[in-house]
This record gives sequence, structure tokens and C-alpha cells, in this order.
Amino acid sequence: MAGQPGVPAQAQFMVAVPQGIAPGQALVVTSPDGQQLQVAVPLGCGPGSQFPVLYTPVARAHAQQVMAPVAPMAYMQPQQQMMGGGGINYMGFTPGQPLDPYGLLGQVGSIKITQQIQWAEVLIGFDMPNKYLISDVATGKDLFIAAERNDGLMGVVGRQVLEGSQRPFNLDIALLTGPGLEPLPFLRLERPFKCTCCCFQRPAMSIHNTLTGQPIGTTVEPFSCCHFRLGIQDPAKNDVLNINHHCCDCSLLCWGCPCGCQETDFQVKDNDRIVGHVRRQFNTAQAIGMMTGINADSDQFTVDFQDIQDPEWKASLIATAIFLDYCYFTKGGQKGRQESALGRASQNNRQVDRALGPMAGFFDNR
Repeated sequence: MAGQPGVPAQAQFMVAVPQGIAPGQALVVTSPDGQQLQVAVPLGCGPGSQFPVLYTPVARAHAQQVMAPVAPMAYMQPQQQMMGGGGINYMGFTPGQPLDPYGLLGQVGSIKITQQIQWAEVLIGFDMPNKYLISDVATGKDLFIAAERNDGLMGVVGRQVLEGSQRPFNLDIALLTGPGLEPLPFLRLERPFKCTCCCFQRPAMSIHNTLTGQPIGTTVEPFSCCHFRLGIQDPAKNDVLNINHHCCDCSLLCWGCPCGCQETDFQVKDNDRIVGHVRRQFNTAQAIGMMTGINADSDQFTVDFQDIQDPEWKASLIATAIFLDYCYFTKGGQKGRQESALGRASQNNRQVDRALGPMAGFFDNR
């Protein structure tokens, strides 16, 4: 560009791959002029090797007034639409520190999953893709964001027609890397549509490690009468973990009442041994919904890993908690529209019309 002698359009510097980092994983590196860049380790580059990173020097970027392109994962950025929620409380990473979501999961003992409120659902019953913020219970830091993909026209139609327990979805879970930085996807959940009838074509969700491209396992919902049942299987379809909870639990029947039913504990078992917990917790948005009759899908879960140490199985349990929300607690379709603000207002108007109907002739004759 004329008028900017000595400033290259692009430059490069070399980055050494730290120990414990595999090809495909992401790093945050610092360029010679102080810019923080997020890059992926190329295939074939192991620990100790080096690879070049291209960047635009600051002077050239300012001279050209370069605008950042729209990132492919921009839809993953948290919206912070949770009732009473504040800003994202990022964990924070040191520049140059490798981004390893599974290594981070290995250090976490329990996490909280908070569903974000979608105001289009609350107001008019137009069902939107689900989003969840995932934070560390011990530190209160926000670690991950989970977002259901739009999936085009068929995704929109499926969300408006089917209830939450029936609809297919594709959902990504990504590591929050910091303010202004794109989240790093590391987990993909895929639930295809199935025409389920009793024991046939039971719902199932596949879980994939997107950093390696390898499957981690599958969450299935077996047929069961009067029970909440979910099972986690490894890639070979061997049963690993399971949840089996009776639907007549008082914490579900008296959900949110002042008698103390503020939490439902879904025990996670390995055979008959309890190895973890998924706890669904009552929150302020649900209390407002109980008083007004207006639904706001705003579920909150705490996942206690307890004896589960493997990071991929921890990730699978997080995925299963989200699947549990879809199977049993997510509204959608006609029910979602009926429990929206517009739906409740329409129902109230019809009730008033029916109550005043017998009196209409009396007022007309006066």
C-alpha cells in the first residue's frame, strides 16, 4: 500500500509446540508486535517441533483499517440473556498457554449448567436453539458455552412442531477463551430424529471429540415405565454409566414448593455403585414462571463428577445432563406456545369471553 514504506502486508514468526499438545489443538500465541492470536497446531507437528504463524503487523492493520472477518463459530458467543445474569466471568488464560479443554475438565470436581432464557420463546412461544453457560462450582468462573445449531429451515420447523423430548438437534460445546476471542469447540452432540414407539427406535445422542474427530460414546434413553432412565455407552456400545430415577419423586411432584423441594438428585451409577450426581435446581426464573404461568426454559443443573476422573467421561456426563434437559424438561411445539406470554393472554381473553357470554344478551336488551 502506497504511503506505508517498510511495513509488510504480512509477516510470520515461529511457534514451538509445548509438551502435551497434539495436532489440531489450539494455542494462544503472542506475535512480535504484541498481538494475541489463536492458532491451531498443524497436522504432523508434535511437541518440540515448530510451525510458522502468519500475522498482519499492527501498523499495516491500522493503515488498512482491517475489519475482522466473521468467525465461523460466532453463533457460539454467549448472549447473557439469563434472568438476573451479569457479564461472563471468564476464567482467563496466560498468553501462550495451551488451550486444553479436556485437561481443564480433568481438574474440575463439579460444574453448573445454566440455560439461557430465549425471550422470543417467553413472549410469543417461538422456539429458539437452546444455549447453556457452564461454570466451575468451586471458583464461579465460566468455562464453557453450549449452543444448539440453527440447522436451517428444517431446524426451525422441527423446533416449532415437536416437543423438546422429540426434536432432533446438533449442539456444540466450546471453551471460553477470553473477552473478544472466539470459543474453542471441543465437543459435538448429535441427536437424529427417530420415530419412537415404546421399545422401538429409542432416542439416542452421539458424543464426539471435535479436536480429534473421534467418537467418545453415546447417550441412550431406554424404554421405561415411570422412570427417568438414561445410559452412557462407550464407542463399542458397552454400558458405562446410567441414571435411573423414579418419576414419583416428591422433588419432582412438588417442584419448587416452599416445603423444601428445591432440588432433584439424579444419581449416576456404574452398575450399582454411585459415582456421581446430576442435580436439577430450582431458580428465580422458574419461580416467576410458577406465579405467572408463563414458561421460560431456564433449567439449571449441577454435575458432581465425584469418582469420575477421565476427562472424556466427564464431558459425556455434561452432555448427558443436557440430553436429560431435552428429554424431560424442555418445552416446545404447541405446549411452548400455550405457555408463552401471548398464549396465556389469549387463554385469559377466551376465559373472560366465556364468563361474560351469558350476560351479553342482558346488556344488549337494555
